[in-house]
Amino acid sequence: MDCVLTATVREETGKGAAHRLRREGLLPAVLYGETQANLSLNLRETQKYFNTKGLNQLINLQVKKGKTTKEIPVLVREIQYDPLKGTPLHVDFYQVSMEQKVVVKVPVVLVGEDQRENDGSLIETILHEVEVSCLPADIPAKIEVDVSGLTMNNSITVGDLQPPAGVEFVTEASEPVVVAAAPRSEAEAAPEEEAAEGAKAEPEQETE
Repeated sequence: MDCVLTATVREETGKGAAHRLRREGLLPAVLYGETQANLSLNLRETQKYFNTKGLNQLINLQVKKGKTTKEIPVLVREIQYDPLKGTPLHVDFYQVSMEQKVVVKVPVVLVGEDQRENDGSLIETILHEVEVSCLPADIPAKIEVDVSGLTMNNSITVGDLQPPAGVEFVTEASEPVVVAAAPRSEAEAAPEEEAAEGAKAEPEQETE
């Protein structure tokens, strides 16, 4: 398990303590599960980790308390973001058992688009994530969907995909993941464009 984050147990809680941590470049967090604790993490380190690894991967959380360090396998339960800056404000982790399956969402990644025959169709992703069930150590970083043979007016469903070893799909097999849609004609697109222009033209209502 090479996905590692370092956290420190914090004693202070509440909004005031959280604001002080953020001013110091730290990120407040809470650990749930068998081990429960209020934590703080380095904000830049954590943000860089999430940007690189994503949010669904098993994390080896190295929790420091005084002179001791305890390694705990965790997953991200929830992240709160600053609505303006987009930076994390708070993270909830939960401890997992390496012997018990978990259900997580895994991002879908399309491959083979450059090998498709140009039949005029447009590739549209319907599901950007699929739910899977597996042991924490088997959580895939992504699910690749090969669209090289996808032709116009056809789709690839969850049931068409081959899950990695030890992984089962929880999302319904009939759910379409990606479709090759016929391009819309100008006549079909016109009503939507007119409706959008009409919405823009409506005056805004004043609020107190």
